[in-house]
Amino acid sequence: MYFATRKAYAYGDYVCRASARGMTCTAPAAIRASWLDEYAIDRYREVYATVGEVTRERLLEDGVRVTVAKGRSGGGPERLAGPDTSRLTFAIARSSSI
Repeated sequence: MYFATRKAYAYGDYVCRASARGMTCTAPAAIRASWLDEYAIDRYREVYATVGEVTRERLLEDGVRVTVAKGRSGGGPERLAGPDTSRLTFAIARSSSI
């Protein structure tokens, strides 16, 4: 997934960009960047019992990966409350899936 800014919005999204590489994604997904960042940092803090600053660089160095499954299109106001965490799978390369 790649970060993409959104015109007319103060936030960006992580989106599947397979088409930009000439590929076809069978399950394209997108999620608001701030939600995914917060989810990854919260899960990382749970695993490592840390309260200090957790940067994106630190997550990458430790092999953190979050898989985002395709969600449903459309929806109502409940979609603005935060991510559907049932779509997210957290894993750290140095340990087993969480």
